[in-house]
Amino acid sequence: MKKANLEVKGMYCAHCSKAVENALGQAGLLSHVDLTHNRVEFTYDEEKISLEYLRRLVKRAGYELVIDDKKTFDKNFILVPVAILVLLCSLLGIVYHFGIDNPFFFFFGNDVTFLTLATLALLVLGIPFFIRAVKGLRYKNIGMDFLISLSSLASYVLSLYLFITNIQRGIDPLSMHAHHMEGYRMTYFDGTCMILSIITLGHLLTDRIKIKADKNYQKAAIEPPKNSTLIYPDGSTEVLDSDNLDVKDHIKVLAGEILPCDGHVISGTGHVDESSLTGESRPRLVAVGDKVLGGTALQDGPLIVEVDKIALDSLYSSIQNESYALDQKKGKLSKLSDTIAAYFTPAILLLSLLSFLLCFFAMKLDAEESIVRACSVLSVSCPCAFGLAVPISAMSGYDCALRHGVLFKSGDTFEKIRKIRCAVFDKTGTLSTGRMEVVGMAGRKNLLPLVKAMEKNSLHPIALSLLSYLKDAEEETIQEVKEIPGEGLSTGSYFLGNRKTIQGKRISQELSLFEEENKDSSLLYLSDREEVLLILALVDELSQDSVDTIKELKRRGIAVYMITGDRREYALRIAKRLSIEEENVLSEATPQSKAEMLRKIREKEGFLCYVGDGINDTLALKEADLSFASYKANAIACSSADALLLKRELSVLLFALDISKKTYVNIIENFLWAILYNVAMIPLAILGLLPMYLCAALMIFSNLTLTINSLRVRAYKPEKRKEKRR
Repeated sequence: MKKANLEVKGMYCAHCSKAVENALGQAGLLSHVDLTHNRVEFTYDEEKISLEYLRRLVKRAGYELVIDDKKTFDKNFILVPVAILVLLCSLLGIVYHFGIDNPFFFFFGNDVTFLTLATLALLVLGIPFFIRAVKGLRYKNIGMDFLISLSSLASYVLSLYLFITNIQRGIDPLSMHAHHMEGYRMTYFDGTCMILSIITLGHLLTDRIKIKADKNYQKAAIEPPKNSTLIYPDGSTEVLDSDNLDVKDHIKVLAGEILPCDGHVISGTGHVDESSLTGESRPRLVAVGDKVLGGTALQDGPLIVEVDKIALDSLYSSIQNESYALDQKKGKLSKLSDTIAAYFTPAILLLSLLSFLLCFFAMKLDAEESIVRACSVLSVSCPCAFGLAVPISAMSGYDCALRHGVLFKSGDTFEKIRKIRCAVFDKTGTLSTGRMEVVGMAGRKNLLPLVKAMEKNSLHPIALSLLSYLKDAEEETIQEVKEIPGEGLSTGSYFLGNRKTIQGKRISQELSLFEEENKDSSLLYLSDREEVLLILALVDELSQDSVDTIKELKRRGIAVYMITGDRREYALRIAKRLSIEEENVLSEATPQSKAEMLRKIREKEGFLCYVGDGINDTLALKEADLSFASYKANAIACSSADALLLKRELSVLLFALDISKKTYVNIIENFLWAILYNVAMIPLAILGLLPMYLCAALMIFSNLTLTINSLRVRAYKPEKRKEKRR
């Protein structure tokens, strides 16, 4: 199976994206369209389905799926000049309609010229709309293209009828004063011209705005390599396709190369440039045990990396295929947007019919004027606004969050995060740096080689700290090591972990005294089935960033709790440095008790988020209303969380809060604009206060306004708010 993320040309609203998704659905594919970048993402079996076949399916729906870099004929080379010509000539002709009797303006304003321009507009500019409208009917998808086609054709046919009628009455359409002759009936070819030319140019302008906004989009800056160097157990190597790598494979990455997939370092040190994923300009130093991500660049090395995720499932692949966030769990606003967009166009068609009946029967207008007003309703209405209200804003917020080190995995995150009343943190590796210093030990020190051998099988921050401390110690050959969630490790008859692993076991007076003297430290116990053999005391490091983040959360009125498996004394020592209240510290927690603790906290505080990093946090991450996997979280924690923190600084959580609030407000602004625009303009069109050509201009103005407003979220800089707090 392969994932594809391809450009689609010709999409402008939610109805367009639905048509493309329906077309790919004919091949049995589930796809997601990103209107912000005009792209579609899907997974397909390349042995059963070809991209060329999918391209033809999409083309049949009226859109162009770009499957290669080959230059194809650009329709804009024809559409743009014709649209500009028709628009300029129509504007000059409209000047004549305002009563300026001048031969120059008459040349453009007479009915023959307008008939020529309208026919040209229909045959060149109208064809793409007509094709998509007809093909949309095949998929039962009546969208903006159908409204544009119907209004432009109706105004053209009506005008052609009036044009012929004027000639039958003896009025010369080339006469300078034809408009003032008795019996003359005004045509509306200018409406056809303006509708098609303005909307065509408006769509092209919208595309240009999206492309320009996309130039600074960093996540596509680096592409993972197609080939990788696989290392076999016997030490031999082979260069093979990166897509063929499996979990647990060992690969060699040289300085200057791009990592092909997610994994962790098993040999070597180096600096990794992660700007392609997180926007972080400073390279990160990685060593044995550190997690590395596909799509990032190794600046110096080499590294030997063990694959944790195949290329298809890597974080980079998920980010490139943007439905990683917006395909899952659509929020209430997104569902509302989809529902309104689905019913709005049929409602406009019905409203257009009612406006004709109202004008003809109630207002006693002639059929000509009633048809014109009905067409104006079709032209001025903007169903695209409802279809675009959420997706462009949501994707802009997604992009902004990603650039600031937060990856949202759920489409309803923007709505949920603003409800947070309480933040619960796992201590080790989340609030702390994860770097721990061994400050003392007691017991059988000759067992340190056993400790080193056991800790090599764990990625827990304590394990990584011990491996660094014991880097010069010998390593014992041991049996398979098993991880006991919330407790520690075991191999054979030995156990290495927290105090839960020594319950009921003998402990010497020397070790008891050491335990009492170091009760404010994090203690690691090595024991067999009967007695405690060795105790190590470690002290965790706290970053100033964690202290500042907790302080800011409390300033915003968000209650802060800390959960840890450590002893109460040590937990309180850490909490005091973080300014977390004693009653909000939950210690000696197990994976099961963490989830229960969260339920009790929710009853007291309300909507809560949880931030954790380890396998022992899995149940808590799932129990939380909103969950974040911290920077060094393992694969299980990452898969369980709603969002990932891609930077080591905890303050990116504040960025997530700020960006989500900004995005939510932006979506509400879009909805209000869409509602106010349609509520204001449609009645004016029914009352005949809006000329048909102005209706088209207003509709495009509405779309452009909404698109530009949505893209503002990308430029949002939450770090400025952080600077103001200092």
